[in-house]
Amino acid sequence: MTAILLTALLVQIPVILNADLGWLLTVNEKILDGRKLGIDLFESNPPLSVYMYMPGAVLARLTGIAPEFIVIVLVIVEIAGALFVIDRTAVAARLGARERSFSTWSFAFLLAILPGAVFGQREHIAVIALTPFVAVTALRWRGLDPGRLAILAGVGAGVAMSIKPFFALVAALPIILGAVRQRSFRPLFPPEAWTAAAVVIGYGAAVAAFFPAYFSTYAPMVAEAYLPIRRELGSLLPVPIAVIGASLGFLRLLGPQNLRMGSNAIPWLAASVGGAASFLLQGKGWPYTALALCLFAIAAPLLQCCTKTLRVPIVVGGLATVVAIGLYLSSPAPGFLPLQARVQAHVKHPRLLTITDHIGLGHPLVRQIDGIWVGSSCAQLLSAGAILRLNNSQPTEAERARLDGIINFERRQLLADLQGGRPNVILVDTSLLSSFPFDWLAWANSDPELQKELSRYREVEDVGRVRIFVDQSGS
Repeated sequence: MTAILLTALLVQIPVILNADLGWLLTVNEKILDGRKLGIDLFESNPPLSVYMYMPGAVLARLTGIAPEFIVIVLVIVEIAGALFVIDRTAVAARLGARERSFSTWSFAFLLAILPGAVFGQREHIAVIALTPFVAVTALRWRGLDPGRLAILAGVGAGVAMSIKPFFALVAALPIILGAVRQRSFRPLFPPEAWTAAAVVIGYGAAVAAFFPAYFSTYAPMVAEAYLPIRRELGSLLPVPIAVIGASLGFLRLLGPQNLRMGSNAIPWLAASVGGAASFLLQGKGWPYTALALCLFAIAAPLLQCCTKTLRVPIVVGGLATVVAIGLYLSSPAPGFLPLQARVQAHVKHPRLLTITDHIGLGHPLVRQIDGIWVGSSCAQLLSAGAILRLNNSQPTEAERARLDGIINFERRQLLADLQGGRPNVILVDTSLLSSFPFDWLAWANSDPELQKELSRYREVEDVGRVRIFVDQSGS
């Protein structure tokens, strides 16, 4: 297990800095510098998605170590904690040493190596926290008592659902199947479920108390403009069909009994189906949103291999399937041509701002070039959703007014960033949601005050879909 975690540490050092992590670390550094979330800084996700990276930012300030490396170490520590809870609950349930050891090695691999480029993202951290809960549910499915540490599994599930409410589907479906199997409501209310519910309720109360603007101002805009952005169902279905289909196929090869209602694999398979439902409901199609689906789909047949002698073709096929899933999870999103050298050719260590709906234009670029991010948000994502709805649907007058208000809100943000941050480099996108040609400069210039501010900038270069503007005023 230690070898697997150390391998993950070494593998992740050069690849950990993805767009989401780069932005959230930058936000936390801004907060440490005195800016306030919801007032000076804006993030579409609830506050926990930001503050969960605060320990990394704080420790980086205290030690001088790169925050990206500290995040890797903290995630490895979280994985070790999850493995400890899984093992100790298995001990309380009196599982044999061989089965416990196999389970620990399996989850060390699934949690530390399989995620690849997803490592350290919110979904990865949430799935790590949720896995002990599914393991405890699987023990109860077998009629075993996981002991008092099941409460810790409940805490982890509560944290996962607070990070992203969709994970309630992953936690709930195995429990619901247990209740159906026993024809009783009692399996619906184990101590860990009560604990998870208490954590979620406590978190909601804390957000309402300390971040009231999120519920009153930002969450309604997210619901209006961001959540409706989704891919067609037909383009989403192949992923869960392929992954769950492969899981069922390997379970069948390992033994017909694995597909019966009483099989030990059923809770893990149910968690994977919950992950599939989460993937489909989010509707974005981004690989990292399928992490729970993929991880638990692999766990379902993998954990059944403990006491079996496998034929070589099954081993080879299983390894090939896991590699394919890993490559899918780490597949890059549609992005941009390399910009580091091109930006630095015009301005060294710039004060950077972007006009785009894509977080990946400015992040982690600003950290890679040792620049200063002067924006109050990562991108004009809400405006993109509002524009898409205005152009592709027939909103009512009230809906149109709300969508126009969202666009105006982000234009005001951009104006404040230009006036207060005084960027000397602005990167302007020419695509809407990486799917449609769109003139973001014209969108900004339609506001007279923004046009006045942007008149100080001259376009110096195009790099793929990105236009580079540099401040010519000398300010």
